[in-house]
Amino acid sequence: MRDFFAEYFGKAIAEIFVFLIFLVLLPIKLVVITVSFLHKKIKQVWIAGPKYSLDQGKGFVLGLPVASKSLLDRFSWKKALIIGGILIVTNFLVIAWLNWPTTSSAPAIKRLYLLDEAGQYIANVEEFELKVKDVSRSLDIPPEWLMAVMYSESRFNPSVLNHRGSGATGLIQFMVPAVKDLNRRLGTSFYMSDIKRMSAIDQLDLVREYLQTMRERYGEYDSLTDLYLAILYPRAMENGQDYVLYAKPSKKYAQNIGLDEDHNGSVSVSDIDNRMKRVFPEAYMVEK
Repeated sequence: MRDFFAEYFGKAIAEIFVFLIFLVLLPIKLVVITVSFLHKKIKQVWIAGPKYSLDQGKGFVLGLPVASKSLLDRFSWKKALIIGGILIVTNFLVIAWLNWPTTSSAPAIKRLYLLDEAGQYIANVEEFELKVKDVSRSLDIPPEWLMAVMYSESRFNPSVLNHRGSGATGLIQFMVPAVKDLNRRLGTSFYMSDIKRMSAIDQLDLVREYLQTMRERYGEYDSLTDLYLAILYPRAMENGQDYVLYAKPSKKYAQNIGLDEDHNGSVSVSDIDNRMKRVFPEAYMVEK
């Protein structure tokens, strides 16, 4: 309850609210305890207070006033005990509810999607996370999309080679034509071996340039599927769900047979979309 008020009205308002509740309930408790227990000559009693009162103590000791026997005789002790017991239990429950501890009063900071998996190959995941977010902003896409496609292609291993023999390497499985295109765009002379030796953070600069090139040629990325197609088969971005990327008995189909979601002997845009939805449901649902 305290955390709820702190989140929406500020910590100071939350503390004031708890203190006011305490002040309202305290006089009731004093009256009931005085009437119910004074005949036992109890001169002090522990009163539950706000959690952070009195150097973070949970209560304090109060001296009770002495009442005359004639005053006490006017009360029905049975009724006083019943009513007093109800009020005391209610008071303690309210105070306990208001002061119930939580793991943290500050909102939890959500880690970037799949960042834990990236840590298997990347030492400085914090720097990698910042770079992914920066690249995503420049491409006008959610960072979750970029993390999903990199995981799909390389599991975030910047030096991995395609296990089906296509010769592709790196975070998004750069192919030779793509690297030549980047060299023309950037005025560089990278070889595939250079890409393989790059760190993941440095490779992200090439990922940005490649995806920006595809963005200029084929249009904005409106979905996770669009972004993945830009890496796998850019021309498919311009076509509908029935467009076929690979089909039997081609070598390309054999290399990408895992993308044939409906196992009908061809890989279509629909297959890619269904795969993205199945494998990366959280990223798939993120909107621009």
